[in-house]
Amino acid sequence: MPMFGMTGSSPWTDLFDQCCIVTTFAHTLYSYSSQMVISKGSHLIKFGGEQRLFYNNFFQPPNPTGVFNFSDYVTSPTPNSDTDALGNPTGNPFASLLFGYADNVNPPNYASPSLNIYPSVANKSAETGFYIQDDWKVNSKFTLNLGLRYQWSTPYNERHNRIQFSNFTADSGVNINLANVPSSAPAGTLSAQAMMQGIANLPTTEELDGTTQFATSSNRSVPTYRKDLGPRLGFAYQIDSKTVVRGGAGMYFGMSPATNFQYPGTAFRKTATMFFTNDNFATQSATLENPFPGGLTGPQGMQYGALANWGYGNNNDLGTTAARDAEIYQWNLGIQRALPSEIVLGLDYSANRSTHLPWSGTNNRDFIPSALLAKIAAAVTPTDSNCQTDSCVSGFLQTQVANPFSSMFSPPCASAPCFNEPDSNYGQPTLPLGNLLNSYPQFAGDFEGLMLEEASSWYNAMQIRFQKRTTHHISFDGSYTVSKATDDSSAGRNNFIGSLAYGLPQQLDRLYLEHSIGANDTPQRLAAAVVIDMPIGRKQWIGGDMNRALDAVVGGWSIATLITEQSGQPMALGMAAPRLANGTQRPSVVCPQLKSGLSMNDVALSWQNPTPLSFFNSNCFADPGDQNPGNAPRYFPGLRVAGIHNADVNLYKSFVPREGMKLDVRAEIFNLTNHPRFGLQQSNLAFGNSQFGAIASDAPGYLPRYFQFGLRFEF
Repeated sequence: MPMFGMTGSSPWTDLFDQCCIVTTFAHTLYSYSSQMVISKGSHLIKFGGEQRLFYNNFFQPPNPTGVFNFSDYVTSPTPNSDTDALGNPTGNPFASLLFGYADNVNPPNYASPSLNIYPSVANKSAETGFYIQDDWKVNSKFTLNLGLRYQWSTPYNERHNRIQFSNFTADSGVNINLANVPSSAPAGTLSAQAMMQGIANLPTTEELDGTTQFATSSNRSVPTYRKDLGPRLGFAYQIDSKTVVRGGAGMYFGMSPATNFQYPGTAFRKTATMFFTNDNFATQSATLENPFPGGLTGPQGMQYGALANWGYGNNNDLGTTAARDAEIYQWNLGIQRALPSEIVLGLDYSANRSTHLPWSGTNNRDFIPSALLAKIAAAVTPTDSNCQTDSCVSGFLQTQVANPFSSMFSPPCASAPCFNEPDSNYGQPTLPLGNLLNSYPQFAGDFEGLMLEEASSWYNAMQIRFQKRTTHHISFDGSYTVSKATDDSSAGRNNFIGSLAYGLPQQLDRLYLEHSIGANDTPQRLAAAVVIDMPIGRKQWIGGDMNRALDAVVGGWSIATLITEQSGQPMALGMAAPRLANGTQRPSVVCPQLKSGLSMNDVALSWQNPTPLSFFNSNCFADPGDQNPGNAPRYFPGLRVAGIHNADVNLYKSFVPREGMKLDVRAEIFNLTNHPRFGLQQSNLAFGNSQFGAIASDAPGYLPRYFQFGLRFEF
């Protein structure tokens, strides 16, 4: 069934939004290793190696029967806006559906209206490493651990060589004329250069960079990065019979970002956009009955060589540079002290500094430079007194201008290059101005490779550990941690999960502004387990002389509890109707009181009200404006989801009816206090949504109090 998405200023529910429901895979992992251990004097030396071979056989076509997005923009009297001059909502996505008029101008996060043709893949990659370690007992009080590891990741190849590499700097050898207006263009059409006059000086001709390289029998993957050499150092020093100091530091490496990919290269698959309009909703050019009026071609393969995917988005996975592994530096120092009553107390400091992390959301290199976008917004906004309601800057970027590629997509062509791709809108006499302002205008969408491997993160923590072995019928084990985590990017490829998409960059050439508190930051966490052997029964403190029958019922019981207290993780906020080309627009913060002052419990109790309460103070947030980035941080340290406040209790006893038999009885209560943990749906984290800050659901993974009983008989 096709995907039918519904988007608008009011909350809408998609009619069908399941992706990728057809999945076939057969993963195989081979692993082998060898180690030699030499014990000589005070040294225990280990050295060896290991290798893992991963075979990824995978088929999961995304929405093979089509994706359709119906928005209120289509049936709004003002293009690219769902409000009128007074800010009142206009348009209706259900009306757009009834008209059979999908929106290819303002695509949501999932996709433009399109049809996908994706074959299966058969990838192979490898991880190889060698190591040496020396555990050196210097004396009876001091032990030193020295280690060194060398490893490398062999990036994936594909059995049929159906992968390709995006070269972002290579000269295509093709120039386009940004000042010429072809004779086929409608009367009054301006060139891109003329349209930008007074805003920015576009050249008359532009030399196009950006090409595609295909895998060959001698070049089947991106280069292997071979500089992962990680030293490790650890020590333990016994100050006295009850006190030990331990510490260590090491350099580690993350897994290669080119381990596997679920799709072949872009030229070997097809995402055919359905252009329901080519002139910003002035006329309808496609219908549900005939979504490809010019025809549809299949995946193009290697027929266009270095110019593959011109006229389409090039959502390729690989570049031409080595896939570098993340560098992870860890160090820690702690002291442990034995106390009376079999109690051990420890205090530890640990830290982690990671560099060259994959930066989620940076695969695409085809975008309008932020400086140019700012010039356009500054020049266009004053020309329209209602610009922020009718999205005049977005409308300006959608203005149809002369298409310098049209002659290349209209075979038979007068000169090379020539593309026979009737379902590409690059054969039209006009194109949206925004396409021609992108860094790689030959692509009708993204031009992608591996994510930039430039993100970094910091983690610092202080931990108190406490442990007691069983004495006087009680034992416990636990820790209390105070920590802080900051980073540039909190997601990898899985940025589609939950609200992680709101944490993607706003502007791809201003990544230095993205550093913030990390999505996984939990300032405080307490985890403790306590076990009490009840002193009731024969030969116990209470009822030491009770008879065997009564002892079988009330004696020998134990109670165990697991307590978890954890701070909530920070929130990322987005926009209900984002208007920022090639980025994830965030709201602007205009005052410091971001919370409404209501507890999550109070807000959740109002979810059935006609106007539910909000956890946020909406007056402290603002729309940054059309094609302007917001000043909100990627994640808010002061706005956090509900924390974890949980206690589980377990009551258990073992019976031995006779020799060789054992009966275990267990009763468990999970979430003993039935403490609720509320969560905000992703749409309610979007400023501009009428439900902004409303709470109508539990947090993912939350379970109310429930009971579990168990009986086990061994013989």
